[in-house]
Amino acid sequence: MAVQKLVAAAVAVALLSLILNNVAAFTPSWVFQALEDGRKRSVGLWKMCFVAERGREAGGTARQCQTLGWGAEYSGFQESRSTVKLQFDMMRACNMIATVALTAGQLIYLLGLVELPLITQDSQWWEEVIAALFQLASFVLVIGLVTFYRIGPYTHLSWSCYVDIAACLLATLAAAMLIWNILHRREDCLTPRVIVISRSLAAPFRPRLDNDYVESPF
Repeated sequence: MAVQKLVAAAVAVALLSLILNNVAAFTPSWVFQALEDGRKRSVGLWKMCFVAERGREAGGTARQCQTLGWGAEYSGFQESRSTVKLQFDMMRACNMIATVALTAGQLIYLLGLVELPLITQDSQWWEEVIAALFQLASFVLVIGLVTFYRIGPYTHLSWSCYVDIAACLLATLAAAMLIWNILHRREDCLTPRVIVISRSLAAPFRPRLDNDYVESPF
């Protein structure tokens, strides 16, 4: 019962990671850029918004947004367009792979609860596949996030990036919980060591001569 609770807890952690990963993907706040003309904008994976300075608009801060796609080259001041394009395309691909992996892990867990003939909780591969999918999600998110180690001097990481870092850590935690459970369950299934005692050791002790050879007096 405790084993099933641990698996359910790991799946719940992965579900939270999936939610945060999608929040980070569809919000326009991955990086905050300053442009040459003094304007500022926030750029996300699939959306970009210009931010007007306070006081210029009657309502305070006005946002003009537009949708982004693959190959977008919206770089900040003193930033390379090719570098920005590579960073965001890589992050989009990694985000999508992580979403698919986390979703597949959730579905396999639910199918195991239904007790299908081929997918049951007692199957040897059921928990291992879920752990592998969560670990894959964590791995690809790390690859995507590492590409943002180098940004322009007038560009700053925004809160969506940190949300995705949290999603990556949660996916790593979920995979670690399942791997720990798999390893400990295998140790419990191993047969205990049996110590065989020889019959000669169990026999009563009989004193004997120090030397097997005894000289004859004749």
